[in-house]
Order: sequence, then C-alpha cells, then structure tokens
Amino acid sequence: MKPLSRKTSTFITTNFCRLLLIIACLATLFPIYWIVTASFGKSASLFSTSLIPTTVTLVNFKNLLINTDFIIWMKNSAIACLGGSLLSLFFTITMAYAFSRFKFPGRRYGLLALILIQMLPATATIVAIYQVLQHLQLLNKLVGLILVYGGFSIPFNAWLMRGYFDSIPRDLDESAYIDGANEWQTFIKIALPLAMPMVVVVFIFNIISFFNDYLLVSIVMSGNEHYTVALGMRFFTQAYAANWSMFAAAAILACIPIMIIFYALQKYLVQGLVNGAIKG
Repeated sequence: MKPLSRKTSTFITTNFCRLLLIIACLATLFPIYWIVTASFGKSASLFSTSLIPTTVTLVNFKNLLINTDFIIWMKNSAIACLGGSLLSLFFTITMAYAFSRFKFPGRRYGLLALILIQMLPATATIVAIYQVLQHLQLLNKLVGLILVYGGFSIPFNAWLMRGYFDSIPRDLDESAYIDGANEWQTFIKIALPLAMPMVVVVFIFNIISFFNDYLLVSIVMSGNEHYTVALGMRFFTQAYAANWSMFAAAAILACIPIMIIFYALQKYLVQGLVNGAIKG
C-alpha cells in the first residue's frame, strides 16, 4: 500500500482536528441553545421543550418580572457583588503593592501563609463565618455578605497582583521619588495605572465568583426579599413544582449584566492575562 504524501497527511490531520473542534463547540453551545429556546417556549418542563420552537412567547419573562422578586434578587446581587469586589480590590491592591515594594518583618512568609489559608475548602469555614456574622448581628444583611466577599478572595488575588507589581521597573518609583512624590503618590500615579489590566482581571473574576455563589448565601441569608439571583432561582426547580421555562428566562436575564461587564472590559482582560502570563 502506497503511503500517503505529506501534503495529504497534513490535510487529513488538519481537517480531523477542525472537526473535533466543531463538535466540541457544538457540545458546549447546545445547553445554552436549549436554555434560550426553553425561555421563549410555553412548556414548563425543560425536557418537553422542542429544540426548534414552533411558537415564540415572552410570557415567561413577563411572569418573571411581574410575579416574582427577580428584580429585587438582581439588585441584591449587584450590591453584594460590586460592594464585595470593590472592597476586595482595595485591600488586594494595597496589600500586593506593600509586599512588592516595602520590606517589613514577615514579608517573606506572609503571602505564603495567606495562600495556605486560602487552600482550605470553603465548607470548612462556613460555620466560623456564620458564627462571626451572628455575633456581629450581620446575618441576613447585605453588609455582612459584602464583608465576607471582600475578604474571601484577597489572599490569592494579592499573590497575583504582587507578581504583576514586581514586573513594573523600580526605576519608575525612584524617578517619582526624585521628583518629590511620596509613596502614596507613586502608588496612585505610577504603579496603579500600569497595573490596571491585572486590576481589571481580578475585578472580573471577583464579580463572576460572587455572582455565582450559592452556598454562602443560602446559609447567611433568609427571606425572599434578601435572596440573590443564585439563591432565588433555586425555587423555580423544586422537586414537585419545577418551572424550567421561568428558570431559563431568569438564567438568560441574569447573564446579561455579566456579559456587559465582560465585553466592556474585554480589552483590559486580555491584556492583563497576556501580560500576567509573560511577566508572572
């Protein structure tokens, strides 16, 4: 049997890889397509929904916005996510800059200790978090949720930011000091603008993580008016009262804010990930 030529072998291999990638993309997009078609369908069951809907209706979205507290859940999620992300970002950036630029006792092992603490599973800290919030009378309050979110992601993000600050030449800091700037002015006007791509990466990751959180919210928050989107959507899929069409509509609407934030900051996100991979 005559062996295949190099050109033919390359053609077959390339197209086979393309076929595998197409199949993988279709497998990834299929659940999304299913959710979208279910949100515009009339059936309350997800499995009885036709993949090619014969009729399109907005009744699920109308019922979701009028007959449920979905808007309140979205507001609670926005407050908790933005508040927790900004609080976490402030402490992350300042801590990372201090570990990168200043020398103080415990600097060498400080971040390592924080990373080791971060390795603990989330379920192992739930009881402690609940008791602390109960002692501070912050259970069932967004302020308590914001404080927990604010401190939850600091260790790992501070480690990432420290590596990015280390990649910024110290000569720039020295030039600023020569011009009369103090440490805070150097941080605000020199280091922070240069680290903005990684700041955006940390911010987006925080938003997505907090927005999708279900475990913590289900324990520290109660009452329909205090739920976030992740927790409120649970009641559309109870064992004997499942409404998958409304659940699908809620999922579609809940994705919109995240998509807007992601695409608005996409340029900085890509730049931060690329520079972090090269410099880190």
